[in-house]
Parts: sequence; structure tokens; C-alpha cells
Amino acid sequence: MRELIRGYAAAAFESAAAADRLDTTRGDLTGFARALNDSEQLRLALCDPMNGTTARRAIVAELLAGRTTPEAAALCSFIVRVERPGEFALSLTTVVKLADAECQRIADAAAFSMEPLAARGVVRARIRGYAERVLQELSATHDVDEVEDELFAIARLVEANLALRQTLGDASLPLAGRFAVVDDLFGPRCRPATVRLARYALRAGRLRDLVGTFEWLVELAAAERGRRIATVRTAVALRPAEKRRIAAALGRITERDVEVREMIDPTVVGGLLVSVGDLVIDGTVRLRLERLRDVLAQAS
Repeated sequence: MRELIRGYAAAAFESAAAADRLDTTRGDLTGFARALNDSEQLRLALCDPMNGTTARRAIVAELLAGRTTPEAAALCSFIVRVERPGEFALSLTTVVKLADAECQRIADAAAFSMEPLAARGVVRARIRGYAERVLQELSATHDVDEVEDELFAIARLVEANLALRQTLGDASLPLAGRFAVVDDLFGPRCRPATVRLARYALRAGRLRDLVGTFEWLVELAAAERGRRIATVRTAVALRPAEKRRIAAALGRITERDVEVREMIDPTVVGGLLVSVGDLVIDGTVRLRLERLRDVLAQAS
């Protein structure tokens, strides 16, 4: 399973547990995995590489909206986006096992433990996945901006304070004790999301470059802003109701509150060209004309 999914799942389960719905989330994931196993039609829809990622995410959003916890729906959508279609079922089963383990950890009142030791790239993937879910849960772009500023301040503080850097990076010290240092120093001054990200930077498994890790988290927060701004190119101005419908549709696909920014572009001819983060939806007449030209060129 991709370490990206491991990190995302860790954050999702953490949020579900805080909201007292971890057991429900585990049950929802188990039920969806069972439905995928039992339904050939559902497997074809979600595991066939001929179906594009956007279409498969829309299917998951439609199937799970209002029927599962937010964490279960977000996890399934995330797996669709980052995993190869043929590996979707296997990754979903693995996430169910992670949910079982997390429920057992809480039932046993066990403290968080370090993630398995791994190379730098693997650890970064875990942190990226964790950060994506934590930032995704923020309600507005300005919240992301503040987390970005706080992470930058933490990076500078850790860089300037050798004793702090040594304490946080000492793997021989109990993780709970280092979490307490983070909570004491940053809890009163920073948003909960910032503290969560700082804690996971310690837990993720590689501590030799904490300053670099915090600086990289700043970059991830900056990238998150781009996932919340949808640029819509259109030949004519959109009506307010159309903007709201576009924002709602994009929100269902991206699991974020999306702000629509309109750009009038006569070259679009008709329809819309939408980009939000790494998602591009081309529904323009221009695209259809270009495809028609290609067909005519091949025919001649």
C-alpha cells in the first residue's frame, strides 16, 4: 500500500476518533469493501483503468455522500485518486485493517508509536498524505494561510534552538514526552491543525532533518491553497446560481470548499474550462471542434 495512503488514513482515523465515530468509520469502510467484493458492476466502475480518475471519484462521492462518515467517504475518494485502479480493492482492504488496528489501540489505551522506519522518500509520502487530510479538514483558505505561517514560525524556532532540535529529534526519548513538548510550546499559540502536523512530523519515522521537514510542510500548506481555488474560463459571464452549482459540484469531487474565480476568455467559444489544483475539466466547444478537426484530418 502506498505510504501516502497510510499517512492520510492516520489523520482521518485521528479525526474520527476525536469525533467519537471511529467505530462507525471502520464499519463503513468494511461495508464498502464488502460491497466492492460482492458487486461486479461496482468493481468494474471503480477498478477499470478505462474509467478516468475524475469519473471514479464522482462515483464514490455519489455512492457514499450522506451514507457514511466524512472520514470513510474521504478515504475512499483519496484511494481512488492516488492508487492504480487495479489496486483499489487491495488498498481499501488494507485501510480496513489499519482501522481495526487503530480501534484496538484506543481500546487498549495505548499511546501512539513511531511509524515503521523507512527511507526519506517513504517518510515524506506518509507526511504528505497526513498533511493533505489535516489541511483538507480546514474550512476556509484563510485558515490554511494561518497554518502555513505558523509552520514557518515553528521551522525558524527549531532551526534557531539547538536544545529544542535535539530534544524533538531524539528517538530514544518517549514519543509521548516529545509530543508534550510540542503541545506546551505550540499549543497555546497555534491552531490545532498546526500542532497535529508538528506532532506527526515527529511520529512519521525520520528525525534527522526536522527543520527541512517543517519547511516542506510549509510548501504543502501553500499547495493546498491551490486546491481550493477553481479557475473557470468561459466565453460569457456566469450567473451567480451557475457559480454556486459549479462550486458545489467541485466541492463534492475535491472534498473541499471551493472558491470559483471566473475568467472571461473568448477563445473558449462555449462551455467551460475548469482547473482546480491538479484537476482539469475541459467541457468547451473549442475542445470538441479540435477533436472534430482531428477526425476530419485522419479521414482525409
